[in-house]
Amino acid sequence: MAIILPTDLPAARRLRAEGVDVLAPNEDRTVGSALRIAVLNLMPNKPDTETQICRVLAETAYRVTPRFFVPDSYRSKTTPADHIDAFYARWSQIRDCEFDGLIVTGAPVETLLFEDVTYWRELCAIFDWARTRIGESFYICWAAQAALQFFHGVPKHELPEKMFGVFPHRLVRPDAPLLRGLEEGFPIPVSRHTAVREDDLPGGRGIEVLAASAESGLGLVRDRHNRAVYMFNHLEYDADTLSREYFRDLREGRPVPLPRHYFPDDDPARCPAQSWRGSARILFRNWLDEVWHHRAGRKNGHQAMDWLFCGPGPVPVGASLTDMRLEVEEPLTAVPAVLRSLASAGHAPTALKTAKYGTADCTVTLRVNGVGGPAAEALLRHVFDTVPGARRATFRDSQGFGGLVVASAAARSGTGLPAARATNSAA
Repeated sequence: MAIILPTDLPAARRLRAEGVDVLAPNEDRTVGSALRIAVLNLMPNKPDTETQICRVLAETAYRVTPRFFVPDSYRSKTTPADHIDAFYARWSQIRDCEFDGLIVTGAPVETLLFEDVTYWRELCAIFDWARTRIGESFYICWAAQAALQFFHGVPKHELPEKMFGVFPHRLVRPDAPLLRGLEEGFPIPVSRHTAVREDDLPGGRGIEVLAASAESGLGLVRDRHNRAVYMFNHLEYDADTLSREYFRDLREGRPVPLPRHYFPDDDPARCPAQSWRGSARILFRNWLDEVWHHRAGRKNGHQAMDWLFCGPGPVPVGASLTDMRLEVEEPLTAVPAVLRSLASAGHAPTALKTAKYGTADCTVTLRVNGVGGPAAEALLRHVFDTVPGARRATFRDSQGFGGLVVASAAARSGTGLPAARATNSAA
């Protein structure tokens, strides 16, 4: 169809040169019909990744508006700051915006412990934002590992050698809508030093393996409860991306194997073919189908309710208020339980809304005036502890203080992710 991009974005110029239908924001006349996709781009070469992601989105039947962003605390060592300042938002600038889908790319931090990544806590808050505010999410490579760790405590394992090449993948669930149109043995580029093992995936949580490789392991996993897709590899890559990585590592003296099933006759002097481009087009089309259907369900009023008391409106300068969000397992009793809990602490919301996903999960989002900072965190902890079935909670005050407060109910008993407070400064 078409993709809507800022005119001066380098990816827009490159895609136009390839014949892709690229529209500037003021050229789009189909108000409200374009799918709004937030793209958290953590890859080192941001212009290349922007082009790759936008290309696969543009080669579908949908009109798409991507919005690139990074965490507030993120600082790139490889992409000029003026590029990020010109074309990227910080998360605090878009977290109140409405998006239909989210894509999170890989990042060159996979050998670090998750908690050692400088923006880890903020990333956890983004993951939580995604499962409560975004229709469908697509996590790529390290981001897939990070999201699985956050949602389910799944570990990653360092490999003895870089998994590198283009590997055929079998269809574990050929009847899955995401795999519709893909052929048995479809190829996927792989470039990573760590892996997630199938034996570590928890049962009974809506997780299913869709595609895997006998050589490279898990390829594609669906998480129905979190409306998430985990792609551990890189279908978005260009034909020469693995080649550039290979020669870069050689120049820098890093140990790197020859990428398997990639160079013709294993000759690095020969140009590889992009055998996976058709598969990328099919998979992202299928994913956007799910994004579209989820948005249609919300617009039909099947999954969301409007503000019950009053719209939150603009935040007055100097105002003290806090927005809170809780994930609750009991939709029918969630709102009364939250109101009772707030009242027991001497508070009442000025605005409240609910969203229901599936048959069991419900989120309650509310705004409380006259409270902020540590007091807001204490209030949310009180609500979380007194509302039956509360599983996860976040907060943010008008000064930008807040984030993830409770990772999961299991965390309080010491069996899950640690309870954490992800703080960030206002943009």
